[in-house]
Amino acid sequence: MDAIRESLSRAFDAGRPAQGYVVVGDVRREGRALAEWIGKRLLGESETVTTHSHPDMPWFEPEKVSRVIGVDMMRERILPFAQQSALSGGWKIPVIVSADRMRPEAANAFLKTLEEPPPKTLFLLLVDGMADLLPTIVSRCQVLQAGGRRRLDEPWRSQVLGLLADIDRKSVLLDTVRAEALCAVLADMEARAEAAVREEAQANPLVSESADTLKALVGARAKTWRNDLLLTLEQWMRDLLCLKAAPGETPPLNFPEHRETLAARAAVHPLAKLAENLTMLETLATQLDRNITPAHILPYWMDRFYL
Repeated sequence: MDAIRESLSRAFDAGRPAQGYVVVGDVRREGRALAEWIGKRLLGESETVTTHSHPDMPWFEPEKVSRVIGVDMMRERILPFAQQSALSGGWKIPVIVSADRMRPEAANAFLKTLEEPPPKTLFLLLVDGMADLLPTIVSRCQVLQAGGRRRLDEPWRSQVLGLLADIDRKSVLLDTVRAEALCAVLADMEARAEAAVREEAQANPLVSESADTLKALVGARAKTWRNDLLLTLEQWMRDLLCLKAAPGETPPLNFPEHRETLAARAAVHPLAKLAENLTMLETLATQLDRNITPAHILPYWMDRFYL
């Protein structure tokens, strides 16, 4: 983080910041902290920056039950703010939280402004990951890795890695048991997300009174953790593929502590099948995004993955 801040300070001092920054990291922790630091660096050490009440640094978050940034929000709130003059006479810094939740129409409308940004306007796009962010938006921004590489939180990380490391043979029954274990992890994520959101909502009566908003917040929090679980599976699959493609070598791995297990597993599976894992995982992720019940699809995929 210090290196990022030093680089940004040089750009700010030279008067040559990017027109937008994609801040990759937990939007509630590292992403928020870096955005607030940028705000203080350009707008001054004001408490209104950290309370998100500075008139020249508004924070825009996904809204409605679906927790998205729609085209109406973009055209009626975000873009009009970008076009107006700063009240302090300096920088305007619109912060778009979970910018990867932009609907396609909103993203296209935003792209037009990003291509020719108003003077002294700096867009901050906070995201947990860039997979769902429009590539043309990313190409016009500087990417800041505020949180380093994301990883699955404990105790889920140990549970999932233990399950993967314990696979010594395949059978329909064993794959069903493994799928049930992953379903249990996902259910625990939902429960913990609800508990966390309800605790946070106690400090915000407007949120706690809205059951729909509460449900959407829980879903968004659980989805972030679910994506981290899928990332763990992807990293395991990539380690297998890497070891298969470079036999006898010692390439860097995501899970070096499991190198021996991974190498033994990679040795018995064809390279083409290990590569196919990644395509199948993408399909699983899409199905989960469509709210297909995990218990209905995970047994199917665990039977087909080569892990």
